[in-house]
Amino acid sequence: MENDKVKLGRNDKCWCNSGLKYKKCHLDREREIPVSKAEALKFSKSNSQRKACYAPASMHEDCDKRIVQAHTLSKSSSLKAIADPGNHVMGVVMNLPSLMRNNGRWVPEKIGINQASTFTGFCAVHDRILFSCLENEKFTGTDEQCFALMFRSLSKEIYAKEGGWRSSDFAKKADKGKLQAEQVYIQEFVRLHQSGLNAAMTELNNLKTNLDRILLSRQFSEIESVIFTFSEPLPIAVSSILSPERDFDGTKIQDLNNLTVSTEQVCFNAFSSEGNGYVVFSWLGTSAIIRRFVRSLIKIPTDRIFNTLLYFFFAKAENTYSSPEWWDSLSNKQRENIGNMIMSGVEFFGSPTSRVDHSVDYNAAALVEIRFSNSEISS
Repeated sequence: MENDKVKLGRNDKCWCNSGLKYKKCHLDREREIPVSKAEALKFSKSNSQRKACYAPASMHEDCDKRIVQAHTLSKSSSLKAIADPGNHVMGVVMNLPSLMRNNGRWVPEKIGINQASTFTGFCAVHDRILFSCLENEKFTGTDEQCFALMFRSLSKEIYAKEGGWRSSDFAKKADKGKLQAEQVYIQEFVRLHQSGLNAAMTELNNLKTNLDRILLSRQFSEIESVIFTFSEPLPIAVSSILSPERDFDGTKIQDLNNLTVSTEQVCFNAFSSEGNGYVVFSWLGTSAIIRRFVRSLIKIPTDRIFNTLLYFFFAKAENTYSSPEWWDSLSNKQRENIGNMIMSGVEFFGSPTSRVDHSVDYNAAALVEIRFSNSEISS
């Protein structure tokens, strides 16, 4: 590749497939000034503050153009239920400054509930209309409430993936001032990353098309859900979406490396309301693979459900928050173990140096009920 690049004419298309002429792209790139830390931080800040409204397109004529800091977790109930007296929760801030501050690791730290689990993804009108069934009504697990949880989780994930694409595009500049061999490595790494992002965004947008249709027709029964009810508020709050590669038995159920095959997604939320804790998994009624995934979860002994979900949330969901009081009550070993859970999903190069210890136990909230909505799954 390096020799091929040397032979390129100034007006030939650049080897990196940018579509630009070589003279406008990678010619003499090794002599350019490298991207500075300040430049990277400035981009990271602007990327995290992008504004959009993820309500269905046909509803956009009603937007008031004022994009708000929308909570993917209810501030009025769920976040306040786990906050300390200063209205802080423990969570991981997924941005470059945090990563630099914590020596390359994602570490839970105190976050004010006004900033926790927020994204600028809805205008004020649609944030109020679409999620009033969650913010203003007691949670009873209605079809509309389960749908709203799913719609909000999906919107946040699309927002994050779009931000990831912008970040990877910015990362193409990271080869400035580097030797040609390093340039090739960086551009190939970004290309592969964007290939995966493209596949994920296509699948998420397809799911969004289905949820937009369900929302506009109010056919919420097309969504299936399982609702775990606990006897007391949970010390954690979660809102996320996943294409699971394996079920809770460890059996492979989807090949995430095969980008030619569409994968199926499940949205999951953990929160508290009026003295109870809830965990809700929701999926399209056509998703047979997700039913299999959920079946493997409900087979777990009742006294192990909370710990299993705890491990799952910290390992699989960036958007996970916990009670500072609960966090402070954990032993050093328990906190270290949670740190390893968080990092288990982001250590790309080689094996993690520290493994998650599944023998570590946590105080469990008592499970009192497992209920299904619009699903034939049986426990």
